[in-house]
Amino acid sequence: MASITKISTTNECLTSRGGLAPFTNFLKKSQVSEELSLIYKDLRKSKKGIKLEEAFLQVLLFLADGTEHSLESFDKLSQDESWAKTHGCKDDLNTASLKRLLYKAYTIDLELIRPYLSRVFQSVLKCESPNEVVLFLDSCVYNNDGAKCRAGVKPTYKNFQGYHPINLIWNGLYVDSYFQSGHCSTNHGDVVQVMLKNAAKNIRKTLGNEVRIIVRMDGGFYDQKIFKLCDELGINFVCAGKVYKDHTFDVHTFSGVYEKKKTLWKYEAFQERRNSWDKNMEYRALKLVAIEENGEPLLGLNGRIILSNYDDCSDEQLIEYDHSRGKDELTHREIKDFTSERMPCLDFHANQLWYYMGILAFNLFQIFKRKIACLFKTSYPTTFRRKFFDIAGKIIPKARSFTLKINKFKMNELQFDEIWERSLIPWRI
Repeated sequence: MASITKISTTNECLTSRGGLAPFTNFLKKSQVSEELSLIYKDLRKSKKGIKLEEAFLQVLLFLADGTEHSLESFDKLSQDESWAKTHGCKDDLNTASLKRLLYKAYTIDLELIRPYLSRVFQSVLKCESPNEVVLFLDSCVYNNDGAKCRAGVKPTYKNFQGYHPINLIWNGLYVDSYFQSGHCSTNHGDVVQVMLKNAAKNIRKTLGNEVRIIVRMDGGFYDQKIFKLCDELGINFVCAGKVYKDHTFDVHTFSGVYEKKKTLWKYEAFQERRNSWDKNMEYRALKLVAIEENGEPLLGLNGRIILSNYDDCSDEQLIEYDHSRGKDELTHREIKDFTSERMPCLDFHANQLWYYMGILAFNLFQIFKRKIACLFKTSYPTTFRRKFFDIAGKIIPKARSFTLKINKFKMNELQFDEIWERSLIPWRI
């Protein structure tokens, strides 16, 4: 049997990331980089150098590829002929140009990108048209422990240095996100209130005023201001409650039983209103305790409390809503698999801009995976990258354009030609 006995070089243009080509089509047809160049037009004062839309396109492509995380990698990529032909821009983005853009971030309002993040979410919402929208409000800690003195890197509640953004998530997509320093709490200022107001407005604008909106959250958002706002906005909330000294329960008297995946819980319904709350703020609550076969609390645990203003569902459905938060938290794991937790710059505003680019790239990556490629929909980013992006290809020049040739087996296995055609259809944002 013949085997490889020699190695040599070739002048032909070969790529190991052939799957990035349809993703590039998707970005260009959706005009994402053009929108970003308008949002952040004040980042450039001169017409010299690389255009903003070309810079943003290469940043989004770099984040989606995920092979490298360092800003210095752009200098390496600028020497790669296949990278230039994949993104198709007139100029390559190098490290120095990127750093100049990032370090100008302090001169502009970086929050301007958040409405565009919402528009990306709304485009998927309009496509799927669900009867109810179940949101997940949570924070996520970005570990920057041991890094150089980065502005905003402060001790977090997880006992390491980092950042602590607040996120609103729907079905694995970021509806909104707010980047903040590590020492800021989960319920910092009026960030959550503004986030919920904007989300409710945009969801009803997309799906109509009759759509039911449910927001799930953990005990970090157990706040009467948030509960009152949800009542005013007509949003149903399901919140992990806090156990106070006046909560006295005997699990042996609980009447409700809930079972799932061989785990048994007993629960008791009651009404909750704290003394500091308004008189009309009395909410439905459940005390939930996991039990063993003999009816005793599992491992001596005290159980938990679920608080909600959603009265049109059963106790079991309410528990399901609360327990489903675990699935939503996997989105945090996905974003950390998609891009590095470590921010690349010493300046807070530069890191904030890089963070928002990562969130936007992640949302676009999720849309491409689910709606364009229609492959490995529930897989983590690394799996999708290795199975779809990492395709060997040959790039051939042809009449002012290029042709990508890939192995026939991969073409048939992934139905690559069909994905290519779908990537040419503009995704309206």
